[in-house]
Amino acid sequence: MKINFKIKHRRIFLIKLEEETTINTKNKDKPGILSLIKFYLIPGWRVPEFSEQEYEIEKTRSKRRFFRHLLTPLTIVGSLIILGFVFMGVFTSWLTRYPLQTLVPPSIPGVPYELPSLLHPLGTTNNGYDVLARILWGTQTSLFMAVIPTGIAVGGGLVLGVISAYFGGKVDYIFMRAVDLIYSIPTLVIVLILTQIFGLNMMDILIIYGSFAIAGNLRFMRSLVLQIREMLYVKAAKTGGALKFKVMFSHIFPNALPPMILTFFGQMAITMLGIAAIAFLGLTTSQIPNWGQDIAWGNIYEDNFFAFLIPGLCTAFFAIAAMLIGDGLRDAIDPRLKI
Repeated sequence: MKINFKIKHRRIFLIKLEEETTINTKNKDKPGILSLIKFYLIPGWRVPEFSEQEYEIEKTRSKRRFFRHLLTPLTIVGSLIILGFVFMGVFTSWLTRYPLQTLVPPSIPGVPYELPSLLHPLGTTNNGYDVLARILWGTQTSLFMAVIPTGIAVGGGLVLGVISAYFGGKVDYIFMRAVDLIYSIPTLVIVLILTQIFGLNMMDILIIYGSFAIAGNLRFMRSLVLQIREMLYVKAAKTGGALKFKVMFSHIFPNALPPMILTFFGQMAITMLGIAAIAFLGLTTSQIPNWGQDIAWGNIYEDNFFAFLIPGLCTAFFAIAAMLIGDGLRDAIDPRLKI
């Protein structure tokens, strides 16, 4: 009985404490009469409770403004195209009955440049491979071709650009001279030479391509950081005794990230076209289907023009869709735009 009485008494105490806390919170949210009089009579006087409400309202408006800028027709079209390619790449084995082994050398399963039919909806290539199946399997490769080098380039440029601009001095000098050296080297030529000498596979080419592209992102990120580090909140963090790496990656890095996100989509389109050009020249392995190789295998003088037209259109649509998403994000993130 004593135990039950203690439990019951404790429950009553907790309920009363919760009610008092709720009442105090409500009273705290309501501005006092003196605060209201100052608010109406003294110019520039700010009531803390009103300021908090204004902040929440403005934050909601900012989110709505962001989505209104982002959800434009062209951005939606670009997103749907990219999602379509992602769907094709993920569910390739469900969308075609031809396994990958029958679509790469040394397998030669059919008649070259056969016209579209029920068996081959888009016809066949020069080796008799089904064009539609090659497009579907090549989607996986194309997604890797676009994302991996761009991720290496943008990620490396982010980190190295922040370090170069924030520390300055000798560190910045060394980084900038390295960037100038890389700019003087044609990336495509280097990839061609290394491929001929060492017989690089597709992953090696993607890594090399992304590594050379770090230089441009490093310089762009450096220019952003040089502007941001002069902001008042960064100087306040330094004055407060914050460590250099904390200032770099807690204050500067998050504010320089949005422009680099936009750069990611633009570079993804450029990288896609560049790697497709390398594959078109026959410098990638034929054991991995990709659209650039399919364009090269197509023949404009043969009857089945789908063999080169469809992979070319897929490459173009992917690049255009990535640019449309980047433009939509730029319009949504830019705070200077007004509705």
